[in-house]
Amino acid sequence: MIFLGYFLVYVVRYNLSVHIVDMVEMPKHLFNIYQKDEPQSLRSVLNSRSGNIDILHWNEMKMALLLASYHIGYCICFPIFHNIGDTFGPMWVVCVTAFTSGVLNCLTPACAYFNFWLLFTVRILIGFCAGAMIPSMIQVLRHWVPPTERHYFMWAYCGITTGTFSTFLICAAVQYYFVWSVGFYISGAAQIIWACVWVLVVSDSPSKHTFISREELSYLTTTIGTVFNIKLTNSHVPWKLILKSVTFWSLCVLNFGYAWMITSVCLHCPLYYTIILQYSIYEASALVALPFFLRLILGTIIIQTYHWYKYNKKIKKIKHMRKYFIVVSHVVPGFLVSMAWLVPVNPGPVLLTAAIVLTAAGMDLTLDICYSLSPNYVNPINTVIKIIGNLPGIIVSICVGEVTYKYKNTALVWRYVWSFHGTVILLSGLTFLIWGEIHVQSWNEIRRRPGKKRCVVVRPSTMSKISELDEEDSS
Repeated sequence: MIFLGYFLVYVVRYNLSVHIVDMVEMPKHLFNIYQKDEPQSLRSVLNSRSGNIDILHWNEMKMALLLASYHIGYCICFPIFHNIGDTFGPMWVVCVTAFTSGVLNCLTPACAYFNFWLLFTVRILIGFCAGAMIPSMIQVLRHWVPPTERHYFMWAYCGITTGTFSTFLICAAVQYYFVWSVGFYISGAAQIIWACVWVLVVSDSPSKHTFISREELSYLTTTIGTVFNIKLTNSHVPWKLILKSVTFWSLCVLNFGYAWMITSVCLHCPLYYTIILQYSIYEASALVALPFFLRLILGTIIIQTYHWYKYNKKIKKIKHMRKYFIVVSHVVPGFLVSMAWLVPVNPGPVLLTAAIVLTAAGMDLTLDICYSLSPNYVNPINTVIKIIGNLPGIIVSICVGEVTYKYKNTALVWRYVWSFHGTVILLSGLTFLIWGEIHVQSWNEIRRRPGKKRCVVVRPSTMSKISELDEEDSS
């Protein structure tokens, strides 16, 4: 259920990136939906395929706002309501938000035809639902997954990357056989069905489950122990010391650059491949999906190999091994893409695919470093890092929209856009290599007691070591 939940969340997150190519009318000299030797306008292709369909007239800035709207809602909700499950029960929070998100997806085509700002609001609300849904799913799992079995649970996170690359393939297929509006109906209906099944088979904790065996209940109760709610855990975090830590901010920058590159490819590659490189929308969708499929395979192999290496006492450990991973996942891809500043060639599918595949070395890296810095406060600091890591979804969309609107959708403009994206991930990796650390920090053993100025040393919590992940660091 968690796998499917993540899968559908990311289908909803990026389906607009593909459908917007069919939704919006493009100039004839920029657009070609089939092969290069078959010049047809978007309107004529759609009319021949599905009757008279109204094409929406939006400029680059309006498209940018729509692409950013989901992330705006997510960034608003996540920091405010990530602990809403403490009050209403995480199982019901997931059910209600998933059902609401599904209904809003089904309403998306009608909103698009009626009013741009109504669609913008609906996309914000969909992102808002995801901001409450994802941490609540994790909250359920803290009651179900023993700390010693966390690495087995990591397979549920495969729904993130699987959902990402499947989105482009599914949406392209829908647009080929039907029209873009059908894609929103399918994803919305899937979320509604998933929410109904979720409420029937999932419970907040093992003790509330209706058909759990006594043996399993006893095992989970013994191995997991006490699970503290998020609000109580956060109240003891020494935030002043953490926010003064250079290492903490270096890790924030590292994840920010990583998220920047991944988000840029997901949001803008379908438009870039169709408008600038003149691929059909179907070819473009396949080219965007390919690197994420390869990234899933390579990332899974790397993670499993690294965990085997990490816990194998017979093998001599390499010092600062995670920093070598950063070189592969940040520095090398950033250097390759940013070379477009100097080489007068637009980054193509081969270069962008290679860059995304190399980021597989950074999967699960942020969370793993969080554990190394602070085993006691891994969940709170990882939450803050993820909040910052979701900002690129807003910044990238609006900045690229402003640049392409002001300087037009030309190959030269997009070459500089991708060069800048590569520079961001390159600098983020170099920042952590210079100022970042990978050992336990001094503030890990300090607990803030509300209302008192003194600090006491406490033992690590027995809480399940499961944290919120995002597509940027999950396989």
